[in-house]
Amino acid sequence: MRWSSRLTFLACALAAAIWTLSGPLSAQQPAAAQHADGAHTHPEAAKMKNPVAADAASIATGKKLYTANCVGCHGEAGKGDGKMAVSMNPKPPDLSDKEWKHGSSDGEIFTVIRDGAKGTPMRAFASKMTPNEMWSVVNYLRTLAAK
Repeated sequence: MRWSSRLTFLACALAAAIWTLSGPLSAQQPAAAQHADGAHTHPEAAKMKNPVAADAASIATGKKLYTANCVGCHGEAGKGDGKMAVSMNPKPPDLSDKEWKHGSSDGEIFTVIRDGAKGTPMRAFASKMTPNEMWSVVNYLRTLAAK
């Protein structure tokens, strides 16, 4: 095989791989609405209903997951004052607030946990938590606002 043929083959293979990988991902991730203040909201996520009952077991699971994965940035009480928050730009939000920049419905909160928040240090947890675990974190976060 000549050098130019190999290069063409590699370019086509790379393009096919990118197309294959981006197709399913874009189908799973609905388009986010970009706002002037940098917020990314997901109108379809606002319609999602939390399938996990906010009972003691779910809240305990959510608290355990929050402590393991979120306290470093958001702090024990969710005020955005975790140890790592000092070096972050933008700073983590106060999760005990009633209104959140990226949406305040259960579905919007779940979507931010699952997908992360573009333009912020908030990373996606879809590969680290099951959907039920993420819904349990949402249930736990609801208890922070009450305090």
